[in-house]
Amino acid sequence: MSALADKASLAESKISCRLCGELTHAIKPHLEREHEGWGDIEKYKAEFPEAPTLSEYALHMIRQKEALRGAATQAPERKSETKKSEMATTSAATEEKVVPIHGHIGETEYRTEKVALHEALGLPLKALQSSTGKPIMMTAFLNSPFPEFFPKRTSGYVFQPEVTKDAAMAIELGMPAYFWGHAGTGKTSLSTQICAALNRPLIRAQHTGSTEESEIVGQILASQEGTYFEPGLLAMAMRHGFVYVADEYDFAFAQVLSAYQAVLEGEALVIKNATPEWRKVNPHKHFAFIGTGNTNGSGDETGLYQGTNIQNAANYSRFAIVEKVEYMDRKSEAALIRAHVPLREEDALKMCDFAKRVREAYERQDLPMTIGPRELINAAKVGMLRGNLAAGLEKAWVNKLPADSITAAKETLQRIFG
Repeated sequence: MSALADKASLAESKISCRLCGELTHAIKPHLEREHEGWGDIEKYKAEFPEAPTLSEYALHMIRQKEALRGAATQAPERKSETKKSEMATTSAATEEKVVPIHGHIGETEYRTEKVALHEALGLPLKALQSSTGKPIMMTAFLNSPFPEFFPKRTSGYVFQPEVTKDAAMAIELGMPAYFWGHAGTGKTSLSTQICAALNRPLIRAQHTGSTEESEIVGQILASQEGTYFEPGLLAMAMRHGFVYVADEYDFAFAQVLSAYQAVLEGEALVIKNATPEWRKVNPHKHFAFIGTGNTNGSGDETGLYQGTNIQNAANYSRFAIVEKVEYMDRKSEAALIRAHVPLREEDALKMCDFAKRVREAYERQDLPMTIGPRELINAAKVGMLRGNLAAGLEKAWVNKLPADSITAAKETLQRIFG
């Protein structure tokens, strides 16, 4: 039986949470992650006395662990070998165990298998194939030692083939990539959804004008017990093999982003103020760096993205891939809207026609603002409730325009919707 088949077999043994129906091997960590206020397993047992809290697989792993501990007690001279066996046997059980990431110093190990990218994303081969017509093979993880960093699939997300190939290349080969474009084009969701499909952990670091280097690499903090080093998001991602998404990259100042330069070159992160175990962080073999922003670092020429900064060209030169992410095509965008709102296809296409005209007017500088899929989905929801899609677009987007642009937008609505 293959590793993926083995994984499917394990999934079948999972139990269902009585609160949300999600399948899991252990209820307690699931409650802590997904249900605020239900972290106490005793409360769950009292509410659902007949419901199991551990799957057969979890019980089996616990019994094996206890047996190993007993063997270690009976044979102290074999303590070292027993410990290694215990760690190997329980590696699969970490799928539901929250590992204390800050205190975990050794390199994280993952059980992996190569899978075809198009199959993982649920797409036909012709949409995502190599230059030779063969499937693009990617590394999928079969265990989840840090479950809080494993993203979930979003229903209705539409993968654009070319940019998806580039993001997949960056993730698989560890090539730093930067994706930029208008809000709503799916720049950040792209990496998140690829990682969700491959069961790859991901950390998303939001950048602002107040982002400091210490937030990225780490800092010395104080507690009642004394001082200690708190690793930053980048340090944790590098050590544990996460995909690191540096979101809103161009909102940070160039002198702060310089902290990334050695890492973008594939070198270790050296943290001068760290404690010895964190002073030098070598990149894990599965670590990958993805930057996203509204500009390509040369400044905002549109006036839409206040707060973005002109960046240092030396920093951006270290990205192996830089690509502008465009809005999806009319048919795909209509499908995305219909995945969130039960519209007729012809109505969704009309909304996309309106969006196309708005974007063209924006490029001609006839309108000061463009429209993205988020606004279209919100407009569809409002329009369905009001029984008038034009009114939905007016309330969700048109009313955000300056007064002198509203009239032109309403005229466009009238021409399309009548």
